[in-house]
Parts: sequence; C-alpha cells; structure tokens
Amino acid sequence: MFKKFFIVLLIISVLLTGCQFKSNNKENAAEAKTSNANTSIIKWKWSFKDGQKSLNNLQIFKSIDSGKSWSLVSLPLDTISKNVYDINFVENVMPFFFDSNDGWISWINNNSKALYMLRTSDSGKTWNIVSFSLSRYNVQSISKIQFVSPQVGWLLAVSDSAASQQIKYLFKTDNGGKSWDKANVTSNGSYSGLPNVGTSTDMIFYGADSGWISVSNPLSSDLILYKTSNSGKTWSKVVLPVPLKYASYCVLQASVPIFSNNKNGTIKVDYYKTNEGKNDEHAVVYVSNDGGNTWSVDTSS
Repeated sequence: MFKKFFIVLLIISVLLTGCQFKSNNKENAAEAKTSNANTSIIKWKWSFKDGQKSLNNLQIFKSIDSGKSWSLVSLPLDTISKNVYDINFVENVMPFFFDSNDGWISWINNNSKALYMLRTSDSGKTWNIVSFSLSRYNVQSISKIQFVSPQVGWLLAVSDSAASQQIKYLFKTDNGGKSWDKANVTSNGSYSGLPNVGTSTDMIFYGADSGWISVSNPLSSDLILYKTSNSGKTWSKVVLPVPLKYASYCVLQASVPIFSNNKNGTIKVDYYKTNEGKNDEHAVVYVSNDGGNTWSVDTSS
C-alpha cells in the first residue's frame, strides 16, 4: 500500500518538475580511500577487486612510512562462516579506520538482519568479529559509518528503496561496536526525524555531539540537510537558499558540510532535471562562515 502511494507521488512530481532521476553509480566505484582521522605515519587505504563491494573482494592496505609503500593486510575470512558475508545477502562492505590502531570492517546481512563487524585495535595484527541483531528494524544495508573515538561511533543504515523512498535508521555505539542504540528514525510527521524521501544519503559527526546528515530530494530543489547538537536525540532542518534558476530542479546529491575550522565550511549540491529529453545537471557550492548556522552560494566558484 505504501509503495503504491510512493510510486504515485513520484510520478506526479516528475510530471510537475521534470526531475526525472538518472542512475547514480558513483557509490559503486572501487576506489582506494584513506581515513581523514589518521594523522600518524601509519596509513590505511582499501579497494574492492572487480568493483564488487563484498568481503572476499576487499583488499586492505597498510603503510608504516606515511604512504610511501603499502602492504596487504590479511583478514581472517577462514574463521567466518560464508553465510555471514554471502554476497546474496550483503549489498556493501564499509571499512573505517579511526587512527593507526583502531579499525572496523562493517556490513549488514539482510537475510539475518544483523550487523557484522571485523574489529582491530592493534593496527590490523588481529581481528575479532562481532555481531549485533537489527531484526527489529527494516534494514537493508549501510549508508555510512563513522567513529569519533575508539568507543563512540555512528551507523546510518537504510531500508530497501522504492520509488525514491527509503527509511533511514541512525544508531550509536558507546563500546566500540559491541552494541548499538537507535538514536533516530524516519519521521513522516515533522522534521524532528529523517525523511523517507531520497536514497542518496551522507553523514558526518564532528565529535560526540555535533553531526550532519544530507539526503537527496527527487521531488524538489529543497535540500534535505539536518543538524544535531545533542548526539542525535533531536535534529533541526538547515535551510540553504536555492538559486532561482534551479528552482524547478531536484537535488540529485548533496555532500555533508566539510569544515576547515570551527566556523568555515562548504557544501556541494548537484541540482538535476531533464530538459527536452536531455540531462541537465549543475553543481553549486555553498559556504558558511558561522559554523553552519547560515549558508550562501559561493559566487567565487
């Protein structure tokens, strides 16, 4: 019933706005990445063989000379049941390294509805697997995971998508990932929660309390951006001015704010629509000079 309603709603919005979404495959790129939190001489990066985000295709690399040379880190896959990371039940695998010692490799098995994590606290020498049941929630995969300390972390999980609608679940751990508490769930009634609309999501936390979540918007040019200052207990919607020429567009993708200090930050928004059968996409950069309270279009970009 709900899926039929979402489909009708999306069709109407497409006819009115011309915001016919194209497929966004950027998230499927098998790129090596390094943790921004790691400032020691020990560095991490990873990639996926064949571009497939599965555990048996994951390659973790470690450098002990600030990135001049890299060695492959061995993962204890032979000690884990293959059913736990079966590609038929796991959509994506997400590594995250907080520092030179602490790292997590996380995935959700949507058959058992459980979160699994390979955890190291000794720079990849040993790994322990932990699991946590999420069977109470309609979770399908991980959208983003981040730790702000070896103990405190955040997990943004999502349901399966239908007609550009997707339930978002936010969880928090205070014990390094052994257990998780629900911090916020989609709210249809108000902006106190995360909306169903949109399937491209991003999240970032600056410390244990301050966090941001951005969501794509297939229905309008209204950017869905939320901020919390109390560890995700409540969220407030942050308004960004939409350039008049993009008022009839949709938000294909939006980054979370990246701050260079306590005051100065930037957000990149991709506005999109179909124009006479052609894809019309424009990137707009927003800047803030007051810690993200207000935003304006960066006219210098």
